[in-house]
Amino acid sequence: MKTLVPIFLALASAAAPLLAADTVELKQRWDAGKQYFYSAQTSQQSSITVGPQKMDQAVKMTMEMDVAVRPHEDGKRKRLTIRYDRMAMDMSMNDQKLGYDSAKPDEGTDPLGFGKTLGAMIGKELKILTDEKDVVSEVENYDEYIKQLTAGGGPAGMDITKMFTREGLLQTMKQGSLQAFPDHPVTAGDSWPFSNQITMPQVGTVTVKGTYTFKGMVEHGGVQCAEILTDGTINMEMAAGGGEAGAAGPLATLGVKVTDGSIKGPVWFDPKLGTARDADLTQEMTVSMKNPLDATANLTVPMKQSVKTSLTKVEDLK
Repeated sequence: MKTLVPIFLALASAAAPLLAADTVELKQRWDAGKQYFYSAQTSQQSSITVGPQKMDQAVKMTMEMDVAVRPHEDGKRKRLTIRYDRMAMDMSMNDQKLGYDSAKPDEGTDPLGFGKTLGAMIGKELKILTDEKDVVSEVENYDEYIKQLTAGGGPAGMDITKMFTREGLLQTMKQGSLQAFPDHPVTAGDSWPFSNQITMPQVGTVTVKGTYTFKGMVEHGGVQCAEILTDGTINMEMAAGGGEAGAAGPLATLGVKVTDGSIKGPVWFDPKLGTARDADLTQEMTVSMKNPLDATANLTVPMKQSVKTSLTKVEDLK
């Protein structure tokens, strides 16, 4: 029996590093003096049938941006200065194609004038403040930023303040990482909830909530990352009013409803860096509305959107 004791001790000491390796602390961190470069691609597909005609629509958005991190004057928070370096959009509906790329502004077809808005974003600085835990919490120069975007005009009939709300801009910063972090170190199989709500003027309220599950540490792009699976739902409550007394929101007037909304996919989070390296999320939902050609019938539009975000590099701030 005594001879078994050293064996058990040896097995226990060998297992300890493995157990420690399976436990990881996940916390968002922005390092002052660093500049983070990101690339994001959003692809959306939808199909709608009106009478005998079927319309297939596809939209692809590409964004490249950098985030410069500096300490705040209060010594506790940090200031993130975000700058869009490239914006591109491709849209197709059956045989019609539209496109704009800020890197090639003279090419493409853009009859709706989206380039006026997307192009106006290039080089403009959006300043966002974090709280003491490095969580983005406030847009510092919102009014100034919107003023810069509208200086050159925009697509006819489109309100820039409704396209870029304070909440929406904060949400953009969160899309490439995690919406919520666990309050304790996690091991493979552990889960924790997330919830986020965005109110869009004249549209309604979008609520995204679900669960993150830590699958384990994996090598991703040559770096040890925590692979975290996203499993959530998307619900939208249409606005009852459109700003004028007694007026319904435009989508509510059309009887628009969103059902079967879901968001799924992995996020690869780098615990040492304190941010996500990559995210590959898929959003699906079914949109129904009144048929403009038949008041007694509804239209059903299945929609699918993929959002891929990558951290391309991190450099010392010049």
